Amino acid sequence: MVKKCISFMHSGAIFCLLMTSIFVGCINNDTDLSVPGEVNSDIPNTFDFATTESVQLNVNYDVPEGYKVLFEVYTENPFITDSEGQVIKRTDIEPVVKRMTDEKGEYRSLETISSDHGSDVYIYTSYIGVPMLYKASFKGEVIDADINWDTMADAIPQTRAGGEFGNVPSNYNVLGTWNVKGRPNYLDSEGQLSLSKSILSTINKTIPEGGTCPFKYRQSADFVLNDPKGRKSEVKVRFIGGTSAAASTFGYYCYKEGDSDAAIRKAKKYVVFPNTKTGVGIKGGECVKLHYIDENGIDQGTDFPNGTKIGWFINNDAFRKGTVATRYKEFYSTTSLNSDGRTHTVAFRINDFIVLSFEDWTDADYNDVQFNVWSNPIEAIVTPELPEVKPTEPEDDSSIAYSIVYKGILAFEDNWPDKGDYDLNDMILKYNSVMYYNTKNEVLSTEDTFTALWAGALYHNGFAYQMNTERSNVECEVVEGTSGWSNQGLDKDISMATISLFNDAIEVTGNNTYTSVYKVRNSFKKPVDHSQFGVAPYNPFIFIHKNMDKGRIEVHLVNHKPTEKADMTLFHTGADLSEVDKSIYYVSANNYPYAIHMIDAEKFSTEEKISVDKSYPRFADWAKSNGTTNKDWYK
Repeated sequence: MVKKCISFMHSGAIFCLLMTSIFVGCINNDTDLSVPGEVNSDIPNTFDFATTESVQLNVNYDVPEGYKVLFEVYTENPFITDSEGQVIKRTDIEPVVKRMTDEKGEYRSLETISSDHGSDVYIYTSYIGVPMLYKASFKGEVIDADINWDTMADAIPQTRAGGEFGNVPSNYNVLGTWNVKGRPNYLDSEGQLSLSKSILSTINKTIPEGGTCPFKYRQSADFVLNDPKGRKSEVKVRFIGGTSAAASTFGYYCYKEGDSDAAIRKAKKYVVFPNTKTGVGIKGGECVKLHYIDENGIDQGTDFPNGTKIGWFINNDAFRKGTVATRYKEFYSTTSLNSDGRTHTVAFRINDFIVLSFEDWTDADYNDVQFNVWSNPIEAIVTPELPEVKPTEPEDDSSIAYSIVYKGILAFEDNWPDKGDYDLNDMILKYNSVMYYNTKNEVLSTEDTFTALWAGALYHNGFAYQMNTERSNVECEVVEGTSGWSNQGLDKDISMATISLFNDAIEVTGNNTYTSVYKVRNSFKKPVDHSQFGVAPYNPFIFIHKNMDKGRIEVHLVNHKPTEKADMTLFHTGADLSEVDKSIYYVSANNYPYAIHMIDAEKFSTEEKISVDKSYPRFADWAKSNGTTNKDWYK
């Protein structure tokens, strides 16, 4: 255990007054407590007062055998248009679920999310080879997502009108027509490529979304055709994928070795893919056969003579409703043509497979539009010097594949099993937990941060939390908020992993003049399946009167099991109507909980001795409806 001395300072009376104004109202010992609804004192309320719900998530991607896909689930569209007109992924929201599919592209499990959600759900992935965005709807407590190219959702939807289109700027040529979504009518089925798990996984790892592409891959991606036998060549471009939400147009131009920049600029541009937004205008592996355009801008058919150089361009977000128009910037594989002086293409080799990719704006991940070039005869293509990337090896079970952040607020009453004042401020804590998973969706470790905000009790109470794995499986380290308290950290007397953080909330909040932060890192010797482990804040609880011994009073969330140290004789006494033999814990007939978890909450405060429904008027209707209405009562 890391021991670190920390001190908490406050600015005297000013800070104290501020905290008091936030959390404390007028104390009135004679206040009548409101009780939502008419209740029978002998019948426990069946509502668990959870601000979360369990949903069955069924996801199926159409993938090559063995290709696992990391995906995120949002309850609102994760894309917006920024001030520059770019469609970008939002940074102000977090996914409610993040998981990995199995080798068949499937994922099926129960997930815990906020009950305060709309009717729509968006499933996003930055992994190439599959549709980027899929829109579905909640069907009760089920989300079904059968994701293939035909079900791809557009972040900025196009009209569904039919017809053929080919409108382009005057300096562009076309190879044929396309539909309103930009899907070419001139695809070459013979050149279509089946993208393997190895290729897709390696690209994902080499140029990941949001990452920084190594400089060794950044180079011009112009090709020279020079068949050793002097034969003319056919050239095909296969689309690999992309991560950009922009509906960019991709094409090529031809020039001769030694041509000046001015001459190259005059070269006719041909549109290959009108809309490169993955799955909308083009699918991974699909192919187009190119035409040779001579120095006079004349289309000479599909035979390319030796000595021809082929360059590539991308017109950022140029496609709308069937039409290509210059909306923003155009970038070239010929670096000297770029107005920003920057190289906008990368090129590397995975064994014999060549990957070319464009950066379509100003960031540095270089994975916006990825393509491959093939020629017949294959010997005709003379590529630049290409760095080699070794195929990605499967990650072992100990490697972190992704993480999820959970946050919210916990509030407790300490009079259990007796009827309290239900102001839910005897202890208030904020939590922020990062959970780390491997590719099997097993939990590898957690980093849990709990902040003691308020202690509205006369009792000196402590706080702990229990995780659903054995104590022997956990290595626990308190890295912030360490103290000289000998019982801080992993409780050695409880079989399930139980971490005690402090034993006196009044002390650690300085009688509500400051807050205290506790950060704990838990590593698991053996990974734990996420469906078994659950999610943060796990099983949090307070223990009364600083008592760490067996027979202590514990207060948990509704239907969260007490630890081995709890005094079990107190259940079904006082105002408590628990049925231990049925695993029903911490319930009463008063339509109030003894503890509550508010997911995603940033703040929570109630007036002393005033029941929570007075501080939050919509609480009563929420409780009375068993959580079906006013789900955002605490926000």
